[in-house]
Amino acid sequence: MKALIIGSGISGKSVNKLLKKQGYRTFIFDDRKCDIEVLRDRLFESLSLVIVSPGVSLDNQIIKFAQEKNIEVVGELEYASRFLGSDYIAITGTNGKTTTTSLVYELFDRVLCQTYKGGNIGIPLSSFATETEKQDKVVLEVSSFQLETIKDFKPKVACLLNISPDHLNRHKTMQNYIQTKMRIFENQTNDDYAILNFDQKGTVKKYIPKIKSQIYYFSTKNVCKGCYSKNGSIYFNDGTESIFIMKTSAVPLAGEHNLANALASLLCAILYGERDFEKLRNKLTKFKGVSHRLEFVSEINGVSFINDSKATNIDSTIVAMKAMNEPTTLILGGSDKGFEFDELFDNITKNIKNFIVIGQTQSKIVESATKKGVSNVYEANSLKDAVLLGYSLSKKGETVLLSPACASYDMFKNFEQRGRVFVKVVRELEKVENRKVSNKKAKKTKN
Repeated sequence: MKALIIGSGISGKSVNKLLKKQGYRTFIFDDRKCDIEVLRDRLFESLSLVIVSPGVSLDNQIIKFAQEKNIEVVGELEYASRFLGSDYIAITGTNGKTTTTSLVYELFDRVLCQTYKGGNIGIPLSSFATETEKQDKVVLEVSSFQLETIKDFKPKVACLLNISPDHLNRHKTMQNYIQTKMRIFENQTNDDYAILNFDQKGTVKKYIPKIKSQIYYFSTKNVCKGCYSKNGSIYFNDGTESIFIMKTSAVPLAGEHNLANALASLLCAILYGERDFEKLRNKLTKFKGVSHRLEFVSEINGVSFINDSKATNIDSTIVAMKAMNEPTTLILGGSDKGFEFDELFDNITKNIKNFIVIGQTQSKIVESATKKGVSNVYEANSLKDAVLLGYSLSKKGETVLLSPACASYDMFKNFEQRGRVFVKVVRELEKVENRKVSNKKAKKTKN
C-alpha cells in the first residue's frame, strides 16, 4: 500500500507515523520543495490514499489530480478518527474553540479512564488515536480547514460555538464558510448530540433541519433547552426542567464571550455523560484560561501588556477591545484572510486610545481607519517596533494590547510564535527598564 501526505508540518509528520504502523509505504510532499510533474510520474502509480494537512488548500494541483484518478483524499483528522476506540466530542466555531476545548478537557472526570485533547489545538489526533479505549474520553478542537476533508467523521457530541467572517481568502464566501462549519454534524444520528448557539440561531437557521442528531443550545440571553444563564445563575435544561449549576460570578474568565464558552463547555460535558454538577462546578471555577488569549504578560512602570495573539479575526479583536477597562494602545495586523476592516473601526470602544499597525494588512487597515475617520493610527515595521512604540505612547495605568485581528503567517509560523515573540520583547523591555531604575538608585546612593 502506498500513501501520499501533502504538508510536512506537525500533522503531516504525525499521520506519517500512523500510516507506517498500518503498513503503508509513505511519501511526504511539500509543494515548496518538490516538482509536481516529477511527483505525478513517480508516485501516482498504485497510490491508494492521499492525506491532506489542514493548511493545504483543496485547490492544490496534486489534490485535484488525485481526485481525477479516483484516489481517496481525506484530511489527517478524518483518517485518524477511524482509529479512535472511544466516543469523542468535537468543537468548532470562529472564536473560542481552544478555550472551550481546554475547559471541556478539564471538566472530564478522570476516574478509571484516560483523557485526551487534540485536533486543531496543536496536538494531532493521529498522535494518540490508536491508544484510546472504549472508556476513554476525547475532546477535539476542529477547524473549518479540517472539516473540508472529512468523510465519516462522527462525534458523539458536536458543538458549533459561533460564526463570524473568517478565512474568506480560502472559503471565498460566508455561505461556503458556514456550510463547511455545519459539516461537523454531517454524519451524526439520533443517538448523538448537536450543540448550537441559541443567540446566533438565525445565522444557521436554514441548516438546522438537516441535523439528524438531538439538538441542544447554550445562551447568555435566553432560556433554552441546554445550558443558559439567567439572573446571575447558570442552569441546565434537559427539555423538561431547569437545574441550577452555579452562579455566573464563579466563572473565572471575564467577559460575556467567556460566559458563552463556559456554558458550551458545561453542555458538552453533560451530554457526554458528566452529570455530577458539583464536580463540574468545582472544576470550572479552577480553570485559568489558555495562553495567547487575553493573557496578562507584565506591567512595566505602570503600563500593562496583554497577549491576545490568538485573535486572528475581527470579531475576536472586538471582544478583546470590549474587555479593556483602561486606555489602551492596540497592536493590529498580520497576513490577509480576505476580509475588510471597516467593522472593526465601527466597533471601537471608548478605551482604545491608539492603533499600531504591522504586517501584510497594514495598508488595508490604515485605509479602513482613514475611511472611518479614525486618527492616532501608527505604522511599525515589526512586532518589536510596535511593542516599543506602544510603550512610548502609554502612560501609567494604561495598556498595550496585542490583538491582531489577522493570521500570523506573513511574519510568523503561527499565532503561538507571534505570542511568544510578543512576550519575549516585553520581557526584554522589562529588563531594560528595571536596569534604568537600578542605575538611578545606585546614583542616588553615591550622592
